[in-house]
Amino acid sequence: MVSEEREEEAFLDEDVFRKVPETETYEWTHFLMIFIGMWASLAAVGRGVTLGLNITPWKGILGLFFGYMICMVYGFLVGRLGVKRRLATYPILQRPFSKFWAILPSLFTFGLAATFIGVQADVIARISMAVVNVPIITLVGPITNRTIISGLLCAGMMFTAYKGIRYIRNLSWASIPFYMSVLVVGIVLATLKFDGSFLELLTVEKHKTSFATATFIGVSLYAGFSAMLPDVSRFVKTMRGFTKAIIIGFISAVFIPASGVLMGAGYGAQYFGVFGAFAFALGIYAAVSMFLAQWTTNDNNAFTSGLALSTASRILDRKFETGRLNRKAATLIPILVGIGLSAAGAGGIGPLIAFVTALGSWLPPMAGVVIGHYYIVEKVAGEKGVAGKGIAGPISWIAVSLLVHLGILPWGAITGVVGGVAVYVALYFGVESPLFGKEKI
Repeated sequence: MVSEEREEEAFLDEDVFRKVPETETYEWTHFLMIFIGMWASLAAVGRGVTLGLNITPWKGILGLFFGYMICMVYGFLVGRLGVKRRLATYPILQRPFSKFWAILPSLFTFGLAATFIGVQADVIARISMAVVNVPIITLVGPITNRTIISGLLCAGMMFTAYKGIRYIRNLSWASIPFYMSVLVVGIVLATLKFDGSFLELLTVEKHKTSFATATFIGVSLYAGFSAMLPDVSRFVKTMRGFTKAIIIGFISAVFIPASGVLMGAGYGAQYFGVFGAFAFALGIYAAVSMFLAQWTTNDNNAFTSGLALSTASRILDRKFETGRLNRKAATLIPILVGIGLSAAGAGGIGPLIAFVTALGSWLPPMAGVVIGHYYIVEKVAGEKGVAGKGIAGPISWIAVSLLVHLGILPWGAITGVVGGVAVYVALYFGVESPLFGKEKI
């Protein structure tokens, strides 16, 4: 008789396009912890710290909240497809992008998530060394002690991603309470450091960053996982449970970057320096807590990246007989990329901001394409189970993403999703369907 764990591993590794059986679904509370763990990252706190240096704190926090609510709406619409169909993101993308051209968002997500693994692992190495006051020492040539520490930390984080969703879930339950306690202490320390009361800290005037930018940052922080929610929502037992987890998760997770805003405003320093201030109060406890929290984000990145690469390999095999990678084998590749980038020192504030910006620019329009297909083409127009020919989906996704990324579309946090829906629907009914036809999947 096959054990429960082995059954799950066989299911996950056999075929990324296979539906999740009911026996492998979980209660909504488990999904909630995975969900919060996705965004319990130091990237969220780091962007919050930078925001707190440049905007009145209460305005920055409100902007982040609006950004999260935008993500909640499109995340719900995309994520419920995973619950309903029991499929990961990429099989769902087949209909608007076509069976072959679904490879484009798959490869994009693989590359972005794999890179972010290395960026965030190096971030935790930098902050942990600051917290416990370990200086950077050159060992051989360009190799420093931080190089070794970053690579080892990244490798350690990858165990749960390789093993699967049950291990990711258990890690989230263990990590989030520790991490939240550190952020609470950080806010207290920031208030004590600030020359004034907590209310004065909230209202100190800063005008270098706009409210619209704060909202876009909020969308950017949640954009990736919101667009990819079917990867994990397919494991939620009921639609009602998924709805509860989405609402509670998005609202409560605002606290993570909001704490960064307050710490940035209170300390007046970038986030490496802010977390270094924890050394006096929390020392090793702070370093371990932040490492565990970052682990919950990075294993989700690796899991998503592995799913994406596994999907891409299957698509290529179907077309060119190149051979397939199962989920576990595919996950090893972003793991190795992440370890290499973390050891190379990819965790500076520049790369961090660049990747968060890419998330906010490219993934909401992709979600818009999915929403346009499943909720307008299929539900409103009644064309159920149809797939395009790879015209409307890829063109609308790339075009709208570029417009957002280049700053041409105002309020990219909103127009990215809305533009993705509008351009896809227009191209589908105006060009793709009448000129190139469609097929049933």
